[in-house]
Amino acid sequence: MNDRTLYLFDGINKSSVKTIVEQIMRINQYDDDKDKKEKDFKRLPIDLIINSNGGSVYDGLGLINVIDNSKTPVHTYVYGLAASMSLLIAVSGHKRYAGRLSTFMYHSVSTHIDGHLEHLKNRVDETQRLQNIYDEYILSKTKLHTDELHRVQEHQRNWYLSPDEALSFGIIDEIV
Repeated sequence: MNDRTLYLFDGINKSSVKTIVEQIMRINQYDDDKDKKEKDFKRLPIDLIINSNGGSVYDGLGLINVIDNSKTPVHTYVYGLAASMSLLIAVSGHKRYAGRLSTFMYHSVSTHIDGHLEHLKNRVDETQRLQNIYDEYILSKTKLHTDELHRVQEHQRNWYLSPDEALSFGIIDEIV
């Protein structure tokens, strides 16, 4: 399996994530088979190139589950923008890299809600649950602190970071 470079250049949705999930699973199956047959088999990493403004939290978390459970290491490379949900996907890499001209952006989870009052309450609760998952994951994989994320959420703004800032916060491991 020679082609181990995957691309996330679109918004995060079912169709953009589906192809990446299928390829990661296919490569893992191939590597599992080789591992059984060859004594000194070494898994070559999968490179996921990211330039995305984010998208669906549910679809992004699905991809992150696959990356987290991949026996074959997945290395993420941000060349361009890793914003919103694509930031969390970039953070999920077993090793994480960024180009010198890349940009990272964190903001709180957003949703579009309308309907009856009970439906609105339910949707607000679900959005808070997703925010907690997002924040707990990014805090577990980086050097960021809860107070930094709360500061951004309270001011209701986007937090843009340079590659140097991303490196200092442990969002990436190296600038390439």
